[in-house]
Amino acid sequence: MALDAKHRSSIYQKLVPLLGDEDANALMSEFPASEADELVTKQFLRAELAELRSELRGEMAELRSELFGEVRGLDARLAALETKLTLRIGAAAAAQTTVLGALVLLG
Repeated sequence: MALDAKHRSSIYQKLVPLLGDEDANALMSEFPASEADELVTKQFLRAELAELRSELRGEMAELRSELFGEVRGLDARLAALETKLTLRIGAAAAAQTTVLGALVLLG
């Protein structure tokens, strides 16, 4: 836990007569002045990583679901286009057969 400036000063003033200025400074440097200076424990890091992994799994599952939905939509659109194309090719072949048949009859 980080010590505020008032507590740091109070502790330092009490240590100087006992340890001397240099040793009191060395000892105080072992206590973090702010939360940013605190060391991370393995337990804390493991807990944070576990939470991050859990969040990432959830995000990946959501993205996977969205991707599959998009692919299914593309499949449906491709199937519809295939049907239209098949019908148009069939209509074109029938028209071509009709025109060829008429040309044979006329010719």
